[in-house]
Amino acid sequence: MLVDFYATKRGMTQVWDQTGRRIPATILEVADVLVLDKKQADNQLIFEIGIGRKKLKNAKKPLRAKLEKSGFSFAPLQIRGVHLVDETNELKIGSVIKAEQVLKTGEVVDIQGVSKGRGFAGAIKRHGFHGGPKTHGQSDRARAVGSIGAGTTPGRVLKGKKMPGHYGVETKTVQGLTILYFDPTEKRLLVSGPVPGHFRSIVRIHRTGKQKEIHLTSQSLAQFGSQSVTPPSSGTKSPVAKDKVVPTKVDQKNKQTAAQS
Repeated sequence: MLVDFYATKRGMTQVWDQTGRRIPATILEVADVLVLDKKQADNQLIFEIGIGRKKLKNAKKPLRAKLEKSGFSFAPLQIRGVHLVDETNELKIGSVIKAEQVLKTGEVVDIQGVSKGRGFAGAIKRHGFHGGPKTHGQSDRARAVGSIGAGTTPGRVLKGKKMPGHYGVETKTVQGLTILYFDPTEKRLLVSGPVPGHFRSIVRIHRTGKQKEIHLTSQSLAQFGSQSVTPPSSGTKSPVAKDKVVPTKVDQKNKQTAAQS
């Protein structure tokens, strides 16, 4: 079966296991993929799969002819290449692979995505610099980089110096995440921890072959579809505290004048 699968990031939530531990989680939406073609590269068999759906008339003519020959009435949004765990079990071109055939609850995966774009950022935001002192006459140098090299030797800026520049839009991989729950009817996946990328971005799920035991509360599973999940009542406190209303001096003065009148 496939080593990699693709999903769409939908948002984040939180769930609780049966020990009362709160687990931050990311909601991923998975869809069935199309097997379009297979190629041989570097002594490895790579299959081309299609992700998402769009109208067949909006696809390019070579791809449209291939899809019509395979019997598809729609076209994929993106085409990616994937490997197989067992190359003896080849996929048939034109077939559809469902997510429940590849992914399962408790599986440990690595998720790769493109980080959010933050534009041109300074050294404090981009590299975590602490900045300079805000006193002793410095009015505009608190967030400056500072010295970037010596004058005579070496007389230049060394390569790789941390300086302001474009931040984000980089391929990032988060390893060791666990599939907490998989809903085959809603085609939704609950993964522990954060996932790189903005909402509605496509991420790659790489299967590691490892397995973990996951025991979530029934209340967390019942509210899996929503963005906000309330904690279980057994032994855990709600993360949202109620605001305490404290009367001000003006309110107390108004009460006193109202009582006197």
